[in-house]
Amino acid sequence: MKRGVQFQPREPPEEVWAELIDAATPVEGFEELLPDPAHRWPLKPDPFQQRAAVPGAPSLLPVAAHTSAGKTALAEYAMGLARRHMTRSIYTSPIKALSKQKFGDFRDTFGDVGLLTGDVRLRPEAAWLVMSTEILRSMLSNGSDAIRDLEWVIFDEVHCVNDDERGVVWEEVLILLPEHVKLVLLSATVPNALEFAQWVGRTKRRCVRVLSTPRRPVPLEHFLFTGNSARNRHQLFQLLGPGGAFSTQGYYAAVEAKKEQSSKHAQSFGARQPTMGAPNPGQECGVWLSLLQTLRERELLPAVTFTFSRGRCEEQAAALGSLELLSGAERAQVRLFLTRCLARLRGSDRRLPQVLQLSELQQRGIGVHHGGVLPLLKEVVEMLFSQGLVKVLFATETFAMGVNMPARTVAFDSIRKHDGNGFRDLLPGEYTQMSGRAGRRGLDATGTVIILCKGAVPELSDLHRMMLGRPSPLQSRFRLTYPMILLLLRAPALRPHDLMRRSFAEFPLRRDATAQTRRVAALQEALAALGEPEGTDGDSGDMADLPQYHRAVQGLRRARAVLQMVI
Repeated sequence: MKRGVQFQPREPPEEVWAELIDAATPVEGFEELLPDPAHRWPLKPDPFQQRAAVPGAPSLLPVAAHTSAGKTALAEYAMGLARRHMTRSIYTSPIKALSKQKFGDFRDTFGDVGLLTGDVRLRPEAAWLVMSTEILRSMLSNGSDAIRDLEWVIFDEVHCVNDDERGVVWEEVLILLPEHVKLVLLSATVPNALEFAQWVGRTKRRCVRVLSTPRRPVPLEHFLFTGNSARNRHQLFQLLGPGGAFSTQGYYAAVEAKKEQSSKHAQSFGARQPTMGAPNPGQECGVWLSLLQTLRERELLPAVTFTFSRGRCEEQAAALGSLELLSGAERAQVRLFLTRCLARLRGSDRRLPQVLQLSELQQRGIGVHHGGVLPLLKEVVEMLFSQGLVKVLFATETFAMGVNMPARTVAFDSIRKHDGNGFRDLLPGEYTQMSGRAGRRGLDATGTVIILCKGAVPELSDLHRMMLGRPSPLQSRFRLTYPMILLLLRAPALRPHDLMRRSFAEFPLRRDATAQTRRVAALQEALAALGEPEGTDGDSGDMADLPQYHRAVQGLRRARAVLQMVI
């Protein structure tokens, strides 16, 4: 073999389709760089908003920022650019409540806005359209004319890619959108934003900017509330301060308070009484009354209480009895508003049990919001809450899905939920999403998050993991279904295996395919440059006995195999 300096092929560069932008420092001379912005914000833009709007930068803007950090301002600026360029823009959301709220907000700002959901169709010819992601996928599959002059698409709550049932819709839409369409991707819980942006950039063949900010305009304080004992019924035990430091002292103080409450209960009702299990309805009602009284005394209303059951939302609201949270003037205002809204219903519909029950609760400042509430009543609750006339709102998890209705306080009925397969603790991303409703920007110095301990106090490790753990990274939920194949038959330019190859699931395998191909070619060139080994054709040289050695090794292996069989 030829001797000398061994050839080391140089590592080929990897494909870079995304870049992380420093969103912590303001842009120097922002007013000079952007003297005539496409949209003027009512407040001074934050640094990450300035970075997004600075001219001459790439057009795709995945943004990972905390709830209430002002991500929607970027969507408004994109729509302002579309207005200036006389093009169309589309805003997509995962739930109808968010779509309807954004439709109202954007209509007040831009005027010519339409709404397309599964049950509502308003002004489909408008320049700015608010719709669900499923509607956009249908438009792409059918070749709608609205796609031709489309410039911007805003995906709100893009972390829904992780949804087992609907996550595939987001991937399909991102793949099917034409390359000339510019994107804004918004989310508060995307730990692998750079990886996801790499896939989006590679799919659209352009560099993507990633703007991520850990700063929250309104910091949060997290507490435990142990129950309605005479000593601790107005006491909150702090777990996490505004600076993010976890307090084990507050946790063990809550544990001791719960033990004291349980021991007194056993002395009063007997040792055989279950002390650390689930409370009965009377005890549970007492816990809620004590909590609401504490919140009123500390001026921590309005509050959103998350309950992971539709039935329990209504039960807990109805169990509050004759609790009055509104003044006389506010009660009259709510009654007048309800009369006007319910006038749209027919005479028999106005006497439905749900209409009567929720109307009575709303006149006392109590609201209920979940998927089983009639659409009209749900809109009434949302409007009353935004006006500050609903002081306590019992809601399910969907209320936290981007709806811009922050409260002073968020309370968790429990930290366990049923995900369709079984009960489990809340994931860090879910807890972050729901607790982000606390703290109103410009109104509150801090937001308050309270975990109710109606039974035993949760384990310290579970609380620490839920509050300080990393959210679940975005993972592909792509799957090829028969309806998708039938839809692709209408688009001969894109075949099913092309869609599979461009999915987020295949991205890690194909991300460095070009670099690996170049590396294989370089190694083959290096091997060819070494030439043939010396001594392979004659009897002399260092490699002359190589064939004999090879035959001996092969014979040894066969002998070992025979010996093993005999043994």
